[in-house]
Amino acid sequence: MEKCAKHQDDIKYIILEQNSVKLACPECRDEKLEQGLQLEKFILIQKVLKLPEVLLSKIDIDMPFKNFFSNIVKITNEDLNNFKIEWIKQMSDIKDSIEKLINETNNYFEILSNLLSSYRIELKKIIKFEIFEQYIQANINNENFNQQTSAIIQKTRHEINTQIELKIQEYINQMIKGNNDEIKKNIEEQIKDYKNKVINLKIPSSKEILDQLKSGIEGFQKAISEKSHQVNPFYIKCSNLLTNTNFQDILFRIKQQQNPNNQIIYQGSKDGFQTTTFWNKIQNKSNLLMIMKTKNSQCTFGGYSPCQWIKSPQPQFMSDDQAISFLFIQFPNLQLQIYPIKNDCKHEAIFVNQNLGPQFGKNDLQLFAEFKEGNINIGQHYFRDPKENLQTFILGPKLTEIMECEIFQL
Repeated sequence: MEKCAKHQDDIKYIILEQNSVKLACPECRDEKLEQGLQLEKFILIQKVLKLPEVLLSKIDIDMPFKNFFSNIVKITNEDLNNFKIEWIKQMSDIKDSIEKLINETNNYFEILSNLLSSYRIELKKIIKFEIFEQYIQANINNENFNQQTSAIIQKTRHEINTQIELKIQEYINQMIKGNNDEIKKNIEEQIKDYKNKVINLKIPSSKEILDQLKSGIEGFQKAISEKSHQVNPFYIKCSNLLTNTNFQDILFRIKQQQNPNNQIIYQGSKDGFQTTTFWNKIQNKSNLLMIMKTKNSQCTFGGYSPCQWIKSPQPQFMSDDQAISFLFIQFPNLQLQIYPIKNDCKHEAIFVNQNLGPQFGKNDLQLFAEFKEGNINIGQHYFRDPKENLQTFILGPKLTEIMECEIFQL
């Protein structure tokens, strides 16, 4: 770059003034700042050459674009690469720990198997097991002999088997009576030796690795999520009750959802389940997505309506002229089922009563005061396939112990 004509210093900045652009050195920048020019009017040339969004975030363009560029410029390819390298190393460390545990486990069972084999070899020596094996082998040979002879010598074969049986009995008697104390002593010593070796054998411990794995995965998930948010300025806050995929599917279904900065305006576990609190949070608001879960159910359920929720002492139905309201259930297998409002029932999409919780349709979904209980009976104002068994909801029809309710304003 050329030198600044005024200060003879390197030109490093672009200054955006009213209907004019100036190339400036650091001293020019300082002078303009002293004159009251806002810092956002200065663009570092070295940075803008790497990140074109820097320029677009500074000029007067449509606000959605400006917001996007202002946020995405905060992350660079170098940041992503450093992040990748850091977490690949951490995951590699976890992998090494798991492989170490695998090797330790393999060695442990190899040693254990060898100890068991040695123990049995010594035990056979103590009880002179080879004598017993000889008798059994003699019986096997006799059986083979039996298959090759005629019925004439069956008596002889029977006598041989009888002799073998007597020999086995004699072997057992000798262990019980003869040299009893010595055999018992030797067996006891052998068992004691085996126990000591097994007890002193270090069992592979997975606790440290499991703790490392749990901590690593949780940290990785959090870091990945934060980094994803940085590179996605239009990231939409997700529900704690629905899977991210199902939450995004629901938002995609709501065609009127244009605001990327949707916000959660009510959360029962934090704000409380009092009916007055619920109505104060949603009073006069529309385009609300409500997501709920009971304590004893694996299902998550709720509904969306563009209708305005009016806190009125006079109970009344609210009409959804577009007929885009719907209920939904996320089943234990995480499958999402949508129940759209019936076109001929759109004039009764929701029911508002300041003394009760939310109600969709004619008791299709209703929560009573303080969210203590409610009913779900989809199929009246909201369409449900007659072939579908409501028992699969694992919900009710009676709802008890509402543990959470999230309400997003879209």
